Amino acid sequence: MSETINKLERFTAAILGDANRQSRQILEDVEKERRQRLAQAEQRLRVQMEREVEAGVARVKKEMGQAVSQTMMEHKRELFAKRAQLVARISQELRQKLEQWVETPEYGQWTARQLQKALAALPEGQESVRLLCRPQDKTALEEALARCGRPGELESEPDIRLGGLRLECPSCHMAIDCTLDDAFEQTQGHIAEYLGLRLE
Repeated sequence: MSETINKLERFTAAILGDANRQSRQILEDVEKERRQRLAQAEQRLRVQMEREVEAGVARVKKEMGQAVSQTMMEHKRELFAKRAQLVARISQELRQKLEQWVETPEYGQWTARQLQKALAALPEGQESVRLLCRPQDKTALEEALARCGRPGELESEPDIRLGGLRLECPSCHMAIDCTLDDAFEQTQGHIAEYLGLRLE
């Protein structure tokens, strides 16, 4: 009887020991799987956060770039407007000074010198010339042309407003522009170019 009980106790102990080992193994497997799943979840979360951060940085860069571009365009428009105002003001002052200067005796002397230079620039043997000027300069230039001893036609030109003269030689197909209008236009271009380099 006692032996049977001993066998039963040993059997029971063996069963319980095996059950304990299986339980520990199950718990270990469960813990291992839990840790793996947790690590995978952490990895997915880390990747997602990195993507969101990258997307956020890219969005901020884009918004900042757009803001900077808009600011630069606004500044450029302001600079262009300022340049246009400066060119207009300087050109107006220059025009007023020219209008005052053409009323002085120095202007008549200057036109006579320009006529001599223009005639000297013609090829040798070209005698007949056509001279264009403002109506109010016609008399003075007729006298200057006569003093040069060159035959020519003198005509009023409405397009010449500021002063000076334009000499044309039909036989040699040459035209020499000594008008203040042309000089004024070129000076305007130089002023605009200079201010453009200074402001931009």
